[in-house]
Amino acid sequence: MTSSNRTLNRIILFVLGLVAVVVGLAMGAGVLPAVRDALKPYLTFPDRVEVPATSLWIVAAVCLVVVVLALVWVFTRGRGGTAVAVREAQGDDEVTVNVALVRDVIDHELAGVHDVVSSKVDMYMVRKHRAARLRVAVRRGGDAVTVLDAVDSAIATLDRTLGREVPVLVHLTGGTRSALSKAKRVA
Repeated sequence: MTSSNRTLNRIILFVLGLVAVVVGLAMGAGVLPAVRDALKPYLTFPDRVEVPATSLWIVAAVCLVVVVLALVWVFTRGRGGTAVAVREAQGDDEVTVNVALVRDVIDHELAGVHDVVSSKVDMYMVRKHRAARLRVAVRRGGDAVTVLDAVDSAIATLDRTLGREVPVLVHLTGGTRSALSKAKRVA
């Protein structure tokens, strides 16, 4: 679910689930006497309901389309994420660097920056090449220029550590965590 907002995805799936439950209860109330009796205190149903067979097939087809679209939606979210930062073949050996090393290098380099609350690094495959997304939470009222200079320095250190340049998307964020965090005291 990295391609779009997770909250939006969950809301859409919740609404689809509610629609499926309501349609199922409505169909069950007309078809199954036990369901009809269980819902009798809450709803009034006509004694006899005649539904043409074609209408039931249309409802079934619409439900099938909704289920297929929901499955397509779920299975197409979150593509591209990887735990491998660098993979390189050297002769018969293959060198693989995990994203944890990238996170450690970035965290170490940004640890002394006063205006940085936290950072998060994710690796993705973009057109068969690895790229990093670096999200840096900046303290409210923090100096963005200083943070960007520190991030630039951290990325240069990362490139030297890995022995190659890795494309990096830098995203500076604020928000509740940044607003509620206290200033770090240095002894």
